[in-house]
Parts: sequence; structure tokens; C-alpha cells
Amino acid sequence: MLVEQVWVANDYRNFNYLVACPESGEALAIDPLDFRQCLAIADKHGWTITQVLNTHEHPDHIGGNKGLISATGAKLLAHHAAGKKIRGIDVGLSAGDVVRVGKTVELECMDTPGHTMCHLCLLSHSDEPALFSGDTLFNAGAGNCHNGGDVETLYDTFDQQLSKLSDATRLYPGHEYLSGTLQF
Repeated sequence: MLVEQVWVANDYRNFNYLVACPESGEALAIDPLDFRQCLAIADKHGWTITQVLNTHEHPDHIGGNKGLISATGAKLLAHHAAGKKIRGIDVGLSAGDVVRVGKTVELECMDTPGHTMCHLCLLSHSDEPALFSGDTLFNAGAGNCHNGGDVETLYDTFDQQLSKLSDATRLYPGHEYLSGTLQF
């Protein structure tokens, strides 16, 4: 699995991700707010973006969908219950579903409500496990519950799912909040 973290130089300090299969060059774009930068990075590596996945419905995670899908013809994947919140979903995902990228990459969907009630995380079970956590989990912090979330539900997500992940799991969060969280 090849991963490119795409820094979005905005006030929200977003990260977008490209996850590619090293054999086929097919790529998945996760929360591609800066779709132009995602396209440029994919082009630089010779990757073809075939899928777009939104971890949740907030504008800073879905704002690049239209541009990226128009440029690539990629399929849009999101939480199965997000249809009224994210336009144009081609594949609705539930807990346990597997997103395949090319020949070798498999990412398990985790239904992780709390930040919003239609939130997904993606877990790679490769030799080096990885979690694409959207706004549920950050380095040194947890997502807030403003704009459609619930604190008790987020606690349950941590208690019942995220706490059980291996300590070796590499974290790919939706924002760079590390320094601010540690200062807090």
C-alpha cells in the first residue's frame, strides 16, 4: 500500500490522502478537499484515481468531490446512511465492508459514529496496520461533536472499537491538530 498525505493549507489544517496499489497504480482519494493537488500528485506518480471516499459529510471533507469525480470518473464511496448529506454516492458502506484498491490494497470499513453519526474510518490489515480516521481520532486528541455529533456515541466508538486496535497501528487523521492539542 502506497500512501500520500496531502496537506491542505487552509484554516482547518486538513489532510487529504491518496492510497494506491503498487502493482496496478489504481488509487483511492480520501476526503479530497484540494482535488487539484490530489490530481497533481496522482499524475506525478502515474496513479489513476478510480475511487473517492468521504469519511463523513462535513464540507471540508466533501468539498472536492465534484471536481475530482468530474476529472477522473471515479466512484464515490461513503457511509450507507449519508445519502441525504453527501450527493452522488455510488457505493454506501457499512461496518465490515472492504474497499479494494487495485490488486493488493484492502481497507476494512469501521462505522465510527460520534463526530457525526455517519462517520467511517478505514483500517488496513497489512504488515504495517494503518487507520484513516477522518475526524474521529487525531494525534493526541479526539474529534469534537459539534455539527451533528454526540459525545456519548463518540465515547462508545473509542471504547468498543478504537481502543482495541494494535498499538502498532499507524494513524492518518483528517487534520493536523497535534501541536495545538498538545499546547491545550
